[in-house]
Amino acid sequence: MKLRLQPIRVFCLNHVTKEFDPATMYECDWMQIDEFKNKVMSLQQSGVEFISLTEAHDKLQHDCFRRKKYAVITFDDGYASLKEILPWLEEQHIPAALFVNGKYLDGKSYRNNPQEKYLTKEELFTLVSPLLEIGSHGWEHTDASQMAQSDFDHSINRNVDILSTHPRYIPFHAYTWGNRNDSSNQILRNHSIIPILVDGEKNYINQTHIHRELLK
Repeated sequence: MKLRLQPIRVFCLNHVTKEFDPATMYECDWMQIDEFKNKVMSLQQSGVEFISLTEAHDKLQHDCFRRKKYAVITFDDGYASLKEILPWLEEQHIPAALFVNGKYLDGKSYRNNPQEKYLTKEELFTLVSPLLEIGSHGWEHTDASQMAQSDFDHSINRNVDILSTHPRYIPFHAYTWGNRNDSSNQILRNHSIIPILVDGEKNYINQTHIHRELLK
């Protein structure tokens, strides 16, 4: 019997908190914490195993057959609200990847909102669990498809200079809103960095890019 090649689902999240804060969050990038837990546990009950992004990438490159169902949890931007959900993921032994903008580790906000809080550099560097991986989201939260090649290259270099000193750093870059162009892809290849998109497509095998979807 021919084995079916199961996709690896990679979920993209931002805020997962007990309550929605309209001053610092948009409804489109927020999920209530109990809803998140229920969705994760429901997936587990259906036979899904949550694995790290690095393991998922390895499977996509090398698996010839995949009967088991796998999924990956990722968070963009490095918001301070992550402190609400990361302990639960740790308790459940569920891996996660965080994609961080280096500019905001000192408390700045790309929306110029003083109420919007990010993990500080000190907080980020205390997150050393083997269940966590730290990747790049660019120096600033900007659209790579609209950036000059030199600007995008500078953004990657500046962000990786900080994040590569983290013991859980991985060479993956999550494009802001999934937007990119040929030159940005080439720059990532030049730096041996793996691109991560947000476009809802499923990951099967031999992917040049890893595709993410929202957890619904």
